[in-house]
Amino acid sequence: MRKNYHLITIIFTLSILFLLSGILFSADAANTSDSLQLHQSDKHPTTDSTQAVNLTGEEPFRAGESEDEEVIASAETTETGKPSAPPTVIDFLSSGKYLAFLILSVVAFIVLLARKVNYWVRLILLFIAFILFGLDYFYPLHPSPMCAIPKLFMFKFTWGEFFPAFVAMFIAIFLPSLIGRKIFCGWVCPLGALQDLINKIPFKWRIKNFNFTVFNSIRGMLLLMFVLVFFGVKDHLVWLSQDMNIDPTEQMWVAYSAYSIYEPINFFELLHWSFNLTFFIMFPLLVISSLILYRPFCYSICPIGFLTWLIEKIAPGRVRVDHTKCNNCQLCYEKSPCPTIKPMVEKKAVLPDCTSCGECFDTCPQNAIKFSFFPEK
Repeated sequence: MRKNYHLITIIFTLSILFLLSGILFSADAANTSDSLQLHQSDKHPTTDSTQAVNLTGEEPFRAGESEDEEVIASAETTETGKPSAPPTVIDFLSSGKYLAFLILSVVAFIVLLARKVNYWVRLILLFIAFILFGLDYFYPLHPSPMCAIPKLFMFKFTWGEFFPAFVAMFIAIFLPSLIGRKIFCGWVCPLGALQDLINKIPFKWRIKNFNFTVFNSIRGMLLLMFVLVFFGVKDHLVWLSQDMNIDPTEQMWVAYSAYSIYEPINFFELLHWSFNLTFFIMFPLLVISSLILYRPFCYSICPIGFLTWLIEKIAPGRVRVDHTKCNNCQLCYEKSPCPTIKPMVEKKAVLPDCTSCGECFDTCPQNAIKFSFFPEK
């Protein structure tokens, strides 16, 4: 009866989540429809397109992407003919997508603190995150975390300002991660959810305890190379434009100076579901590597993964092991999907990323593993 009660509670919570997301999505769709009608009546589409680029730092939008259309709304004129104010960070954070981010994060905190996480709860919530943000239909992930965070700083140096869309994504990722270890990465990120779901498929040649130091070094070196390449390319283009007597602040030169080494390896682009040659090369690679390793993109490439790994050290909410209860039965080693629980139990100083998945809770017969904000006294 108790298990049925928990199941009913989980189903009720998920139903509320879907209901709220549906309401928010409908509201966003209505706003988008009104914005597009205004856009079609505008006499100067080129100016709007340029303004949209200036507001987001992105290339001109593609039809069918709701967040891009939301940006269009920011560049529209009002019914009185006066230009409307550009969207602020608050405008983005109060949109349906970011409120859905918040709802999933809150649900994650609730199930973690209540120790209600098990295989099926985790599976359902991962599916929800992937469906909402990974199908490019409900809430297209644009800009993606891997696009938004590097470009937040890149465009500060090239355009001279922080764009609200990028600032909003920065807040959505790092604020919950400062409260609880990798809450965004572990419970909201659709690419992380996709890798996690693939990893749950039974596979004979899985490697759980890989060499984290090697993977983390690659991830850190990529971030360092990104910084060096960005400033190097930026400086060389300034020199080149000066040799050619061209203004280096022109839009074309600024765009080229914003080149990122992450562009060719941004697996978030797969979530736009453009079935081209790049997709048919990168998607099988992601699937195969995710069958073998736990979240391979997150551990070896993602700059957000590296940065949130660093701030794990100060996040008060985290998975903790009560070593006074642990009898070293090692069941959690075997049944948990991630490579983190073993060094955590062994009190290692450096731990692989803990995505706060909570799947180790249900594996411990001593109830020695839990998510909390304070260590056991």
